[in-house]
Amino acid sequence: MLLLFLLPLFFALLVPNQKAAFIYSLAPLALLVTGHTEPIQVDWFIQGAIKFHLAADNLSLIFLYLVAVIVPITILVQKDKYSLTLLLQGLLIGFFSSQDLLFFAFFFEAILLPLFFMLEKPYKFIIYMVAGSCLMVAAVLSVLFGGISSTVVAAIFLLAFAVKTPLFPFHGWLADTYCLAPTSATILLSSLLSKAGIYGLLRISYRLFPAEMLAWSDLLVMVAIGGVLYGAFAAWGQLDYKRLIAYSSLSHVNFILVGIFAGNMIAQQGAIFSAINHSITIAGLFLVAGWLEVRLQSTNMLAGHGLTAQIPRLAWLTLFFILSSVALPGLNTFISEIMVLYGLFQISFWQTLLVGTTVVLSVIYMLRWFHSLYFNKPTGGHYSDIQTKELLIGSPLVLLILWFGIYPTAILTIIQSIK
Repeated sequence: MLLLFLLPLFFALLVPNQKAAFIYSLAPLALLVTGHTEPIQVDWFIQGAIKFHLAADNLSLIFLYLVAVIVPITILVQKDKYSLTLLLQGLLIGFFSSQDLLFFAFFFEAILLPLFFMLEKPYKFIIYMVAGSCLMVAAVLSVLFGGISSTVVAAIFLLAFAVKTPLFPFHGWLADTYCLAPTSATILLSSLLSKAGIYGLLRISYRLFPAEMLAWSDLLVMVAIGGVLYGAFAAWGQLDYKRLIAYSSLSHVNFILVGIFAGNMIAQQGAIFSAINHSITIAGLFLVAGWLEVRLQSTNMLAGHGLTAQIPRLAWLTLFFILSSVALPGLNTFISEIMVLYGLFQISFWQTLLVGTTVVLSVIYMLRWFHSLYFNKPTGGHYSDIQTKELLIGSPLVLLILWFGIYPTAILTIIQSIK
């Protein structure tokens, strides 16, 4: 684990070009595949009460693999700031493998630093994140030194993770940040940063405060359902396709939270699987959105029509990621969403019905976006199609979507072994 954590940080110091940064970013994936994940534990402070302890159980491994796959793809669509991305990769590895609460909190805050310098106009994002950070620090100090009831500490942790994910209504930073950020930063935010909050809920909230989370389950499920519906209707009302994807992501992330908060084993396993699938699919959607923006010089759905004739490969790739997003049977999100809905159905028919309506809504707004740009009467202008390089960048995501859709047992076996 130590090598897995340190290598990206070391490579970040080399200030690499894109080719070198891409090669460097593959090192964690190589180490994970070859099984180099031996834990490291060193007493750090107060006679071993605080330890630098990195280890990878099955929950950690799932998110470590996401980092190892998404970061190299991100680097291939970046134009600069490769060192910041490698730094972020190392910090995320530290976060997802940290077994000590103090270092968990440190990495939780540290991942914001490289993101701040990668974003354009990041102030709203930072205000929300700093608020969540203050809550996290307060919660950790309370656990270490006592003095506050467990219910209050559990609530503070919950709020910190809610801001990062985000859980509705703590989403005020999301749409503007996603839309103003360059494509690479948007992918990192939507695919990986949102999973930091989800991982925190699973690792900290449900393991340290199970009684409190169970007591709040009904309320949290209803709040998350509100987020699912709000995100879906907000996406439906957008003419900016990047903002549409942002609100779609909000809806899907809150769908994941419904499964986590439901308190049902099947729903929670489906939620973890959905978190993985969301990372893969949202990365693909923002990839094609970025390539569209380069060609149209706009993110408005009215900026072009009938583009299929000129950019058929980009059209097919866009459609593929859209079908993944709307949970087409045979693709990755179908099984995970069915698991969440089935688990929720065992608790409440009406809640399941409410959440299920968003599946229909996602089909409407996603296909509306696709139809608006790629069909209708062609507009003027000449646009070049994506080439082999772009197809290769998107191909790992395509393969993962097909793999998890056709043979979900491969990942479900790991998820079901999580305790």
